[in-house]
Amino acid sequence: MQPEKITLEVVVTIFLFFALSLGSFALAWYTGALHRKVAVRLPYPLILVSGIASVIFFIAGYFPAQAVLHYLPGYSCIAGQLIVLIIGVKLMAEAIRFNPEEKIVLIDDRQTLIIVSLAKGINYLFIGMGLGFCYVLNFYVFIVLFGLEIMSIASGLLSGNRFGLHRSIRTLLLISGIAVVSAAIRSIFVQF
Repeated sequence: MQPEKITLEVVVTIFLFFALSLGSFALAWYTGALHRKVAVRLPYPLILVSGIASVIFFIAGYFPAQAVLHYLPGYSCIAGQLIVLIIGVKLMAEAIRFNPEEKIVLIDDRQTLIIVSLAKGINYLFIGMGLGFCYVLNFYVFIVLFGLEIMSIASGLLSGNRFGLHRSIRTLLLISGIAVVSAAIRSIFVQF
């Protein structure tokens, strides 16, 4: 492969990670705001558990896709980016119908913490699968994903706790979905 193509793949991957982290920030904001509203201690383990779960789910989608890549026809990257596109559309639909008063979860025990982390990890599983069909990533990309997730969840949790509920934060979820869709569409067009 050409060096500039590898750099472009990494840039697209980091852009996707930023977009997904923006969604994590918004959800963590709502969680922090709810904990402030009901005067419950912030779920600090959410930061680490959710960050680790995101990376594990991404890896669980990425490596199997890389393993079967050799058995797929030449358009595997387009198929992978279509998976990413579907996840982006799903994120946009969730943002549009998101109602903070109905869908915010109080994380007050380990079971809820794990369920919330697993639910969010499904998006990372399919994003990892989609990227696995397209790109060969190095180990540092996984570290960047973990770092972005930790920073976005921690800052969202603390910001939500400090500033409370704002309906405008929902816009970040929509921007996250739009960014994922635009990255997928861009990658599909580059294949032609």
